[in-house]
Amino acid sequence: MSNLPKTLNWRSVSSDIGTTKVSLKAENKRLRKQTMLFVVLFALLLPVTQQAKLSDFIDTYVNDIDLSSMKTCVFLGGESIDLVDPGDVDKGHKCTVDLPTVSDDERHAKEVCSSRIPYYITAVKHGKRTKCTFQINLKCKNEGYQQIHGKCYKVTKARFTWQDAQSACHNEFVKDFKPQVAIYYYSGLQNYFWDITGVYDAWVSVPELKDYFENPGNYKAFYVDAGAYKYDARSGDLLLDDPNQKHQVLCEYTPPMTRAEMFYLANVYSEIYPMEVFAGGAIIPSANMDTIQQVGPFGKVEHFSTKVFDEKCLSIGRIFNVESYPITALEEEFNDVKDHLTSQRFFLTNAYKNDGCHKGGYRQVNHDGKAFQVYKKGKNDNSQKGDFCDAHSFSLHQTGRYPTMASARAPVLCTLHTFNWNHGACPAGPKWSSKPVTFKRAYNTVFCHYINDNTPATNHEAQKRCEEFGTGLTGFDSAEEFEAVRKELKPQYPPGEGEYYPRTPYRLLSSGTRKVNGISQQVDDHYWLGGVSPCETHCFERTGEREIAGWNDAVAINNSFLNTYNHNGWAWKIDGKQFVSFRTDNNAFHVHKPPNPYTYMFFVCGVSAPLERSEKQRGKVQ
Repeated sequence: MSNLPKTLNWRSVSSDIGTTKVSLKAENKRLRKQTMLFVVLFALLLPVTQQAKLSDFIDTYVNDIDLSSMKTCVFLGGESIDLVDPGDVDKGHKCTVDLPTVSDDERHAKEVCSSRIPYYITAVKHGKRTKCTFQINLKCKNEGYQQIHGKCYKVTKARFTWQDAQSACHNEFVKDFKPQVAIYYYSGLQNYFWDITGVYDAWVSVPELKDYFENPGNYKAFYVDAGAYKYDARSGDLLLDDPNQKHQVLCEYTPPMTRAEMFYLANVYSEIYPMEVFAGGAIIPSANMDTIQQVGPFGKVEHFSTKVFDEKCLSIGRIFNVESYPITALEEEFNDVKDHLTSQRFFLTNAYKNDGCHKGGYRQVNHDGKAFQVYKKGKNDNSQKGDFCDAHSFSLHQTGRYPTMASARAPVLCTLHTFNWNHGACPAGPKWSSKPVTFKRAYNTVFCHYINDNTPATNHEAQKRCEEFGTGLTGFDSAEEFEAVRKELKPQYPPGEGEYYPRTPYRLLSSGTRKVNGISQQVDDHYWLGGVSPCETHCFERTGEREIAGWNDAVAINNSFLNTYNHNGWAWKIDGKQFVSFRTDNNAFHVHKPPNPYTYMFFVCGVSAPLERSEKQRGKVQ
């Protein structure tokens, strides 16, 4: 290739367009060159103490700030890197520098700062010298990348054809991100490409090239810096060349969103959106109202989903370039945001249940696949019929959380999440239980089972014993989970009369009575479980017809397993409520309506593992 590229440079365009859209404004270029000269001289004359300061910065902030940000601070004369909020490292860092450029007023000062520093300018001071404070939120993780306006740039040493240049950028490994050929935007970006050392002439992507050239054909653009060409092709120009020619390539990727970036954006946008920023993040109602509906045409029950809520909140999150989700209405989250809610209206949340009257049936399938029980099961659980039967979703108000009735209309409450939830370890059970059996279910949920092998009880007594330590009679979502618990069952019979085998009538009372309502009692390795017939919760999902039985109180959600596994006595036609149990020696589920020979049984309690806030989530860029 000759020193002159095969096609037009910027000066081939009409002078008006070239002046307005392509060339740097004379004043801007003069100021930029003045600053760059200052930076170069400053770097050459940098005293040993300043060099030592950079190493000090690296030692202190290597886990929080990228090298390019620290260099910008040091080379422009910054004395220190400070926390934006001294009480919260997650709010980001800042640096204040003193530029040797005159500014007439605050607006002019901000223009001076913005033309030289590719970060958010949060404070300025005008005068004979211009003082700029810029905020450092994002971090370029890979060595050699330079941060410019929220993106990370790097130039290759090797030269490639246009096609190979794209592959060269893709092969620049950045975890969870795929670098691409840098997109060149005309307004402002060229001011900062000069800061990237080692750029001679490098391929860049110019999406709007057709607006600036007539008939560009198959030629591609490259950026000229130190490798200036003849015929007045100056540093900072863009030229066109045959894609088979070889140049360096400028690569870019967008670093992961951080809490600092989210807080900054939330504060900025809160001036034009009804947003509230709090210690844990930010909340915003969706832009329009949404209506939930429980009963479809002709009275048919329709299952409720909050998927549409996710879509609404994600659309809001795109304004901020960060993922956004409906609030889950877990007690801890509600306590975080309730003081920021207005008192005039309710806000819909992403917590819901599809049928049944137990408030323990409310659940949340979170954005990362984990499913949570919204209410903690306990003795204060008010599960009386009629309380929650018509409620599908939760709504939040300053004064509390409320079940939302059918056809309620309200905005969805979206959150810019800064944390995530994980299930912790199963706590130790009461003295009468064995070591808890921990099982990881679908949706990354964790469930704890507590086995009572030694004290038979009525269904009511067993339920009471479970509720005394915040659980309920257990359920299972799969055969694998059921088998994990079944193999741990070890029935232990207290002394009674006669021969003491599992199928022998068991001494129930101290008086030796063996009958209840005239019926002799026996245990036969039976265990009470948390299921009921006829089905009350999640009853229609498998066939559209009501299931024979269903799990209750959110101890399980897969009624398909309960109704398709081995059964014995399953088709009994007894009026009224029957309770699900399991018999170990027969490996089958049963339903029983007391009183009957099996009024007393062993039992298994169950509850979701406690929720714990995990490491604060670093929101993903859309």
